[in-house]
Amino acid sequence: MLLIQEVGELAVRAAEREGADSEPYPAATVRELFDSGLIRAPFPELEGGSGWNCLDATNAIEILASRSPSAALIAAMPVGIAGVVAGSSPVVPAASRAGWDKQAASIAADFRDGKHYAACNSEAGAGGSLAATKTIASKTSSGWRLTGPKILASGGTHADVFLSTAKVSQEDMPGAGIVEFFFVPTDAPGVTVASDWDGFGMRSTESQSVYYEDARASGIWGFPDFIAIAQPLSYFFCLFAAIPLGCATGLLELMSTPAPASPALRLRLADARMKCEALSAYLSETAGAWRPAAGPEYAARVLRTKTYVSSEATKLCAELFALSGGRHYRRDGAAARLLADSFAGTALRPPLALSLDTLVEQFES
Repeated sequence: MLLIQEVGELAVRAAEREGADSEPYPAATVRELFDSGLIRAPFPELEGGSGWNCLDATNAIEILASRSPSAALIAAMPVGIAGVVAGSSPVVPAASRAGWDKQAASIAADFRDGKHYAACNSEAGAGGSLAATKTIASKTSSGWRLTGPKILASGGTHADVFLSTAKVSQEDMPGAGIVEFFFVPTDAPGVTVASDWDGFGMRSTESQSVYYEDARASGIWGFPDFIAIAQPLSYFFCLFAAIPLGCATGLLELMSTPAPASPALRLRLADARMKCEALSAYLSETAGAWRPAAGPEYAARVLRTKTYVSSEATKLCAELFALSGGRHYRRDGAAARLLADSFAGTALRPPLALSLDTLVEQFES
């Protein structure tokens, strides 16, 4: 069983590896995240997990991000899948119960075996909108096939399974939502993983572009209209918000060690610490209230929380870096990486602009 307090030790080791070389995919760190049990921590102990709830997972991602945001982003995807699988059983329709239980047991077994599930949902120009998804899923005699372009598939070829959104016709899946989630093995025929990642931040995440050409999926996640019924995205949004917040916490700790001699700078850092603590409390309260099918009011709250925490934490990172002075002014220093990663994480998972647009629509309605 992995305790939250132990995540800090994992984060320190991840940062040491990243400090030595921040460019390559952090294979050793990802392996340790699996071996330690962090990736499967939301599953019950009987299934090899630690019984973490959404708040526990969010806190862990924040701690990891304070030292290695790229490792936190890679971890957030499978941790979110584990959390949703472990927590959504109460809202599964009776007609889908047998299939859900079988799939949940299979996913838990994959996580125990160290199989890496990664997200492959974003599409260029979609702005994070599910309705703008271009990837199409078609049901054939041999199972589901996906065709369409994706970007920002974290892990790239290092992942074993992609979780991907795709549009489905009502003829192929009665009761389907706007899109459904599908599991696609990364080595399946028809899956092409590019080598085009050159991010400003999150350099080592290998967030490559992917193209599906009649690619065979191993199955649908859950049941028809899973996204609308179980509302799994709220869990992921809590984890995503923890990443720029962790970046701000990490920058604050860098600047506070050793404590600066200037009273004016100490005052600025004290103000930054209060902001970090307030943002963390806001995010923790929201994450602590997560449950499947929580309804539109909670979904709106998560969106507000993610938008506010991400934007304020990223601004705080910029302010702290501006104050950091010469000893941190290095292109590939820890402070510079935290700053770049805070912007990349906020911009990419999912786009902040979509959150802001959605909030405006809510106020206008």
